[in-house]
Amino acid sequence: PDDNQYKLYCHGIVAMALCESFAMTGDQAIGPAAQAVLAYTCYAQDPEGGGWRYKPRQRGDTSMHGWHVGALKSGFMASLEVPPIVVQRASYYLDTAAVDDGTGYCYTIEKPTYGPATSAIGLLCRMYMGTPRDDPALQAGIEKLVKRGPDRGANGAYFNYYAAQAIFQYTSGEGPLWEAWNEPMRDFLIQAQEIEGHEAGSWSPFAGDGGSHVEHGGRLYQTAICCMTLEVY
Repeated sequence: PDDNQYKLYCHGIVAMALCESFAMTGDQAIGPAAQAVLAYTCYAQDPEGGGWRYKPRQRGDTSMHGWHVGALKSGFMASLEVPPIVVQRASYYLDTAAVDDGTGYCYTIEKPTYGPATSAIGLLCRMYMGTPRDDPALQAGIEKLVKRGPDRGANGAYFNYYAAQAIFQYTSGEGPLWEAWNEPMRDFLIQAQEIEGHEAGSWSPFAGDGGSHVEHGGRLYQTAICCMTLEVY
């Protein structure tokens, strides 16, 4: 339907896939499509608040923000055109969504409370946009994610995916912080993978994982997000 709230989620994910494919292959059949999808990403940004949400130019939320900033970063890495003003606005959105002295990020600025998944998203986006590793708020925020550890509950796969990315980007996959996160995360995901019958190789939704992502995406979503978590490094 026209009011489907997942359209711009899908757009952000497709944009990332196209930009990363172009960066990896240099295939000129992909480049124009990747640039076109990035152009729509830029158009869909809220020109005042700097975020993205369900409809083009709607006031943003941090969950949606992560996919589109990720697409912009992938486009930049692929040497595609990313207007600086779009990045500046995206950074401004993060300023407005920051909580707990910048160590966390809320879902929407109307409810400025710490969210584990949105905090992982916000910290990752900060690094994408150049925040240095010695930034005190970034360091404290990453340490909070590591202390929390992998989430085995409701919508846990979504948190795990973004936390894995944020912690890997911060640590480069080395040292005690990364090991404290990665070892339990890796072992949990491997143990949770189905190994028998027609479901072999997939992941079932985690116990109590009744969030909207799983309700709409089911086993396919859960399997994709778990694979992407393991693929981070």
